[in-house]
Amino acid sequence: MPAVKRPRIDVDLRPFFAGEEKGHHTKSLVVWHETVSHNRPGVGDILSPAAFLDANGLEVHGFTDMEGHSAWCYDPTAVFDHAASGTGRVNSRSIGFEQVSEVPLESSARERRRMWDPAGPRKKQLDVAAAWAAWLFVELGIPIRWSQGDRPGHTSHWNVSRTYLGGDGHWDCKPVHQGGHWPALYVMSKARQIVAASL
Repeated sequence: MPAVKRPRIDVDLRPFFAGEEKGHHTKSLVVWHETVSHNRPGVGDILSPAAFLDANGLEVHGFTDMEGHSAWCYDPTAVFDHAASGTGRVNSRSIGFEQVSEVPLESSARERRRMWDPAGPRKKQLDVAAAWAAWLFVELGIPIRWSQGDRPGHTSHWNVSRTYLGGDGHWDCKPVHQGGHWPALYVMSKARQIVAASL
């Protein structure tokens, strides 16, 4: 296996979520989310939504923000509540990653796509998401491919809700290639490049 370095961890999520896991399980999927909260300089934009999730009985394994900061829970096997799926068992088999993002607050689909454009100011955030995808492939064997949530790989909260809950209102990280705004295929391509460069 290639050697891919784990991205730098700027925020330890254990003070928020350790001990709240509903067991442990091997992971084969990553579910990407958006916080629907504003990016701010520093790591306060990670700490605040982490505290909000914790106060509401929800947890995730990681975060990234617009400056390229990362947060991590240090336990990828933890079963956390982040993507309800009924009989799909997505929480058991997935890692939840939040993207600090106010993008869903925009009313225009065109503006949401512009804000997540990989050539724009969120490139650092997308590239660190790709770095996590590359590391999770090497460490856990999670395939670097897009999924609807029904097979190993990477997916979005929108995909999980669509596949298992008939929509259920969630559309965070809806992929560009499926009519949304989050550049999922860019993240997958960049992650594959990171792995290839490590060979």
